[in-house]
Amino acid sequence: MINVGVIGYGRAGEAHARCYDTIPQTRIVAILDPTPTRRDAARARFPHAAVAATLDDIDVDIELALICTPPTSHEAYTEQALMRDAHVFCEKPTFLDPGNGAKLIALARQRNRIIYPGHNYVHSPLLQRLRELGAPERIGPLQRLDMRIERPTSASGSPDWNPSWRRNPAVSGGGVLVDHGPHCVYLAEWLTGMHVHMVGCTMGYSTVGVEDHVELVLDMSGKIEAHILLSWRAPHRRNTYSLTGTHGTVVLNDDTLVEDSPTGRRTWRLAETPRSRHAHDDWLPALADDVLRQVASPAMEAELARPALVVAHAITAAYASAAQGGLPYRLPGALS
Repeated sequence: MINVGVIGYGRAGEAHARCYDTIPQTRIVAILDPTPTRRDAARARFPHAAVAATLDDIDVDIELALICTPPTSHEAYTEQALMRDAHVFCEKPTFLDPGNGAKLIALARQRNRIIYPGHNYVHSPLLQRLRELGAPERIGPLQRLDMRIERPTSASGSPDWNPSWRRNPAVSGGGVLVDHGPHCVYLAEWLTGMHVHMVGCTMGYSTVGVEDHVELVLDMSGKIEAHILLSWRAPHRRNTYSLTGTHGTVVLNDDTLVEDSPTGRRTWRLAETPRSRHAHDDWLPALADDVLRQVASPAMEAELARPALVVAHAITAAYASAAQGGLPYRLPGALS
């Protein structure tokens, strides 16, 4: 039986807690949240668990910490959990500062623990199907990747705490780039099988001073470009992913997949949709199963956390590029 502690009992934390509560080999032993009403909700749902405002107030043994707090707290909670000899699952972006990320990966290796980044989109059946249909043997060698993540505004946080925290850089670490950019960076590598080499970025800002419109160009292994648009000012809510090869194109538009090839067009309407719920509850069982497999055999700590370090470097490079009018910035060679 693995003792699980949930750090942050907002929408994501509650979803993870529900998921792990259904797994026979895990039990929720601790829940942390700074908000009294959220702690009350945690006690009502998990009366056997220790519930507190801070990790220092918990004296139960935690073997796996699920960090589901806003981004600027991720690194501190990760260090605290590792120092208590807990494995760590952390929502994206796991690291904001690449230097801190490298130190935490080294700490995890030293203590024989894992840092598992919350890159849940690789467990989306829709995106898995897109990756399958976009393989070079189907559409030819890849020529380009496009992603458009469009929202009329930012998602709301827990009404019991701070619903607009995503627009407060002291809590969020940034705007739409930090909110949606991490998913696009790790997906770019996962969908193409290539590595991010360079990042170019331009962005527009909202009246509260955070970026709400971002355009990214990722150089993927010097072979193709990934073009990414992120917006909190779109007229609609839409997710679009497109892989273009020499012999065809595959496009995922929300829950519809379209494949264009020399033999014609095929269309699939898939039952699962990225709009299912904010925390994507339907993807969590597969994600949790993989986390537990890694906990059982923590032999590849650095490789497991590498995508989170790539994300941190790419987001840092994107801000630097935007400050220079879109001048491309190269990521460290060791990440390639």
